[in-house]
Amino acid sequence: MNIPAALNELVAALTEHAKVMSGQEVAPQRAVDVVERVRVAAARYSDATFESSGWGSPFSDLFEDEEQVEGTEESESGGGSVSGDAERISITGRWDFVVTDQEEWFAHVTQRLDDLGAGGCAVELSSAAQAMHELLTHDDPFRGCTRHGLADGGQDWMIEQVPKTLSETPDGENRD
Repeated sequence: MNIPAALNELVAALTEHAKVMSGQEVAPQRAVDVVERVRVAAARYSDATFESSGWGSPFSDLFEDEEQVEGTEESESGGGSVSGDAERISITGRWDFVVTDQEEWFAHVTQRLDDLGAGGCAVELSSAAQAMHELLTHDDPFRGCTRHGLADGGQDWMIEQVPKTLSETPDGENRD
């Protein structure tokens, strides 16, 4: 995707987001949908910018705390300060899934959200992507790792519906 096309998509997503969120009573599903559309469009804009220029995302440091003491950072997991010379890692990847039984998937997500005390979020499940969004928002898939020498340094993820999974996309074909 080229930068102008990605920019147009981002502007359209932001415009729709502003219109929806300006309402008095926004349906939860509608709010999730427009937020996800903005996140996807912002990611595509960042990807297009990087592919074209080699420059990183213009959004990457948008919400960083500018008042951090140099050499230390507050851990997201509540573990206190982290040494400035601590090793940092980042995992970037893509995992695709095919929903073979939406009813079973919704039942699993609903049960897991109930177990996490967030059962109210399952009331409006209407798509597999939205169900995954709720699950990842309220659960911690890396909990096992953060008990063993890792501190959560922040998260930035998105979920989107794709026309083909990675296994369905031939090598060399654009995977956007």
